[in-house]
Amino acid sequence: MNPSATSPLRIAWIYDLDAARTPTGVTRHALAQHAELAKRSGVQQLTITGRLRTQEGHAAWNTCASPRHQLPLPTRDMLRLWRVLNTPSLETWTGPVDWVYSPAEYFVSTRRARLAVTSHDMLQDRTLGGPRRLALLSRLFPRADLILSVSDFNTHQIRTAFPNLQTPIALVPNAPDDFFFEPSTPDERAAIRVDLGLPPNLPYLLSVANFQPRKNLERLIHVAGKLPEIAQGDLALVLLGTGSDDERRRLDAAIADLPKHARVLRPGYRQGPTLRAAYADALALVFPSTCESFGIPAVEAMSQGCPVALADSTALPEIAAGAGWYFDPNSDDALQTTLRQLLDRPTERAHRIALGRERAAAYHWSFSGDRLIDALQR
Repeated sequence: MNPSATSPLRIAWIYDLDAARTPTGVTRHALAQHAELAKRSGVQQLTITGRLRTQEGHAAWNTCASPRHQLPLPTRDMLRLWRVLNTPSLETWTGPVDWVYSPAEYFVSTRRARLAVTSHDMLQDRTLGGPRRLALLSRLFPRADLILSVSDFNTHQIRTAFPNLQTPIALVPNAPDDFFFEPSTPDERAAIRVDLGLPPNLPYLLSVANFQPRKNLERLIHVAGKLPEIAQGDLALVLLGTGSDDERRRLDAAIADLPKHARVLRPGYRQGPTLRAAYADALALVFPSTCESFGIPAVEAMSQGCPVALADSTALPEIAAGAGWYFDPNSDDALQTTLRQLLDRPTERAHRIALGRERAAAYHWSFSGDRLIDALQR
């Protein structure tokens, strides 16, 4: 199985490129690993996706070098076909390959190729996925030849959910995009304030998360409003993200209950250097998620010297280690106390910022690519 100049490791990478329309952490992981495989000598990567239906999907497709192939049906329909019939095998379109690699939990039919799948958030699958999701994973994981897990916390969740599982599990963590390890420029930081609608000198706490209930943003809004700085308008709270109409209404109701001078902004998502500048200029990232098996925003923030206040009951303590300020995400008092300490202890804050930069440096997509190739070779 070791790749060589004469016998490359043949990997069929399969993912729904239409997901590029809303690049979640799973999609970012998938595209980053695709880019890493494309760089590797001794690896022959075949790009596979379902029949594309979106402009964003076609744009992502056009960046993929050959060999590549679109399946006759959209990815969701192909996955449904494979779940029900387990045929035809993917090799019908790829020809012989050593591995079919799915950077998500895709049930793919194979003939001779080994199957590797990535598990991203087993805690969410266990607590929020419902019986159908667990039933799918209970079929998928035993038939896979390798499970790639984004954190030790997530691996523990897999072992808890499926204690008799024999499939080997390898750690292949997430990472920020490489540009997060470059400093944000003064012009970018000035521009982000204009973009967010913030005065030049008003400090702000930052959240980067979708508006799903598991992200715990209603609690964050409620607790932040108890801080005198927020209540008096001397400190803002910026929520970068979006959600359904119902999720937005719930956050709007929570914001409406705050003192009249409180400033809470919901400008939508930001990406690229704009997001990097938002981290660089923020007083802290606050991440109160109750269900998180990695947490890319925490690493992005640490890479930009932004302190991180994190839930203590998920993968976040594993990811940030000693750089984080931790709290029970189910306790208003714990969150308020942690925010108070972060605001009032500048010396300790500077110490943890330095630790955060060191910790973030351990997470690069090139390192994750190394782990992926090593796991496939072994």
